[in-house]
Amino acid sequence: MVQLPVVSSLLKPNDDDRSFVAAPPRCHSEPVQPSLPTHVLRSVEPSRGTAAPSTTPPPVATDVAARSTENNVTKLQESFTNSRDTSLSNVAESITNDIPLLDAIDAPTTSTASWRSYAWLISTIVHTLVMLLLALWTYGQRGTNDGISLDGSTAESDADNYVQIETVQLDTNDVNRVADQADRPVQLDLTPNDTNLVAKSITTTPNAVPIDPSVASLMLSGGDANAVNHLTLLPGGGLGGRTPEGRKKYGDLYGASGASEAAVEKALRWLAEHQRPNGSWSFNLDLDPCNGRCTHSKHADDTPTPSTGATGLALLAFLGAGYTHQTGPYTDTVKRGIYYLRSAAAESEFGYDWQQGSMYGHGIAVMALAEALSMTANDGEFDSDLMHLVEKGAFFTSVAQHPNGSWGYVPGQPGDTTLTGWQVLSLVGAKRAGINLRTNTLPNAKAFLMGVKSEKNYSFGYQKPDPELTTTAIALTLLMYLGQTPGYSPFDDAIDELAQRGPTLTNVYHDYYATMALHHWRHRDWDQWNAKLRDHLVRTQATQGHEAGSWHFKDKWGDIGGRLYTTAMCTLTLEVYYRHLPMYAKPAEFPL
Repeated sequence: MVQLPVVSSLLKPNDDDRSFVAAPPRCHSEPVQPSLPTHVLRSVEPSRGTAAPSTTPPPVATDVAARSTENNVTKLQESFTNSRDTSLSNVAESITNDIPLLDAIDAPTTSTASWRSYAWLISTIVHTLVMLLLALWTYGQRGTNDGISLDGSTAESDADNYVQIETVQLDTNDVNRVADQADRPVQLDLTPNDTNLVAKSITTTPNAVPIDPSVASLMLSGGDANAVNHLTLLPGGGLGGRTPEGRKKYGDLYGASGASEAAVEKALRWLAEHQRPNGSWSFNLDLDPCNGRCTHSKHADDTPTPSTGATGLALLAFLGAGYTHQTGPYTDTVKRGIYYLRSAAAESEFGYDWQQGSMYGHGIAVMALAEALSMTANDGEFDSDLMHLVEKGAFFTSVAQHPNGSWGYVPGQPGDTTLTGWQVLSLVGAKRAGINLRTNTLPNAKAFLMGVKSEKNYSFGYQKPDPELTTTAIALTLLMYLGQTPGYSPFDDAIDELAQRGPTLTNVYHDYYATMALHHWRHRDWDQWNAKLRDHLVRTQATQGHEAGSWHFKDKWGDIGGRLYTTAMCTLTLEVYYRHLPMYAKPAEFPL
């Protein structure tokens, strides 16, 4: 193999000879200086083989110079290369034999400087060609490997005669985000008449809370593409009632009133007025546009209250009334909220992440996007942009599940019933939109719920079988979505106990889930439950000032999320009649 010197060494002058090439080799025999003046090369026609003397005078130099120079220079170069141990006299003789009429020309003797002039010419040509080739090669490689550069340097020794590759670390922005970072505005380009959500590229930034790959491998193991089909979801619970006609029909059928419907519209107006300039909502009412004009903002502690969760809750309230980014009086409001969630999606190895410090934010955001996806489908055709968001969000949810089937505040950590509730409902919504869940996610979630069930009855705890009223209402509702069928006495008894206790009237978290459970079950005490809670919400809705249309009750969950959380949950409760069609309705109650 021929080893080529480094480019930089080719450009380095020889220490003994500043003509950039080595001097001709020294010979042990007496050197003979050849007589090759410049005019010889310009006045001789080159010939291959032995040259015979010509009987005609040599041609004029200008007629043959161009044809003779190249061949003779080449022969000179070959002579120096192949005759290191040959005397200069032999070299001169070999060249003389190939040059016609050489003997007939009276040529003066040349000096050593003449030889060096030819060597300089050869070196110049060779170096020029090499530099041109390297320049062309470098130009062709430009832009193919961002962040990598070729660094040629002068070698200090033979061992250093190689091209060094230096890796250049590209500058990156600090992408660590704090939990409430979403309160910073994001500029949106919206046109008033554009009511369709068009597909656009998603701008994402990594989230600061990654999923442990070792935990993720456990979560992803087990289950095939059809594993979720082992858990049968009931056909009810659809979104078909979310139309003006559906609101009238199912509102009348299941117990809405004119006052409750008016309360829904007032609440939506309050929510729309509290949407932030970047399209989001925040539990912190000290921010614009409220600027502290409403009391009971979120609790001033370190509990994560992500804007993705606030935005998802507000969107669920608009969607529950049948208002989407395509239809209804709040198309721009809903569209801007969806755009915000799209911009807030943090891309990770396992899909899109809307945590912002808590899996509450992620689950609620995915649930809202899944409902928007289902509600805007046209003859089975789904919005491709929304489908992409929900698919990647649902996959992140599946991977974030703990092996025991629950979800915690951080992906992969053991969770609780409340956090698990939002994740299950978001995945059920994704599945109803046609998204394939490829793991045992929902069956494992059901197993977790059964693991926190009391041994005595169907009452449920937070993380252990220590029953609480709120976690029991959540678990009973989730089990219905996960396929629980009527006729099983322990479950029926638990629903009876839930109805007999009645609504708390202040714990909107409990009352929201309990209302859904009784509505889906079509319990015999529904009318009594509904009238009490419905009329209470109508009476307690704020009617004055900047708070008009909102709610706030003093309780654990209400203090954490504040007025915006309470208002969204109360609105969803008053929309129960048509927001989800009952899972266990009689056949005559379903639309044909």
